[in-house]
Amino acid sequence: MKGVESMSYNLNNADGVVNVSQQVIEVIAGVAVQETEGIAFTQDDSKLQEKQMVKLVKVEDVDGSITVSLSVHIKYGMSIIKTAGKVQERIAQDMENMLAFQPKAINVRVIGLLKG
Repeated sequence: MKGVESMSYNLNNADGVVNVSQQVIEVIAGVAVQETEGIAFTQDDSKLQEKQMVKLVKVEDVDGSITVSLSVHIKYGMSIIKTAGKVQERIAQDMENMLAFQPKAINVRVIGLLKG
């Protein structure tokens, strides 16, 4: 989104409304992906800093609800379904812990297998 201001989202909690930038949500999801067992990174991916990891994560507002979408490589020999599920669980858990918020959907696209 070059040349476009980053979006922000109003998240409701028990104490009121918290305004969170899109980049914050992207960083939380990106770090969660990095810390999930079974995820593989190409040489280019492994050099990415946290701020650059957000390029692998897309956050969208769909009908007033936030959807997180990302593409990953899975380590060869790992269960694709279980590993993708772990990514979804980890992102949901981190969002809940840090933002007291759950995205409507966390879509994981497996784009390849890499020997780790």
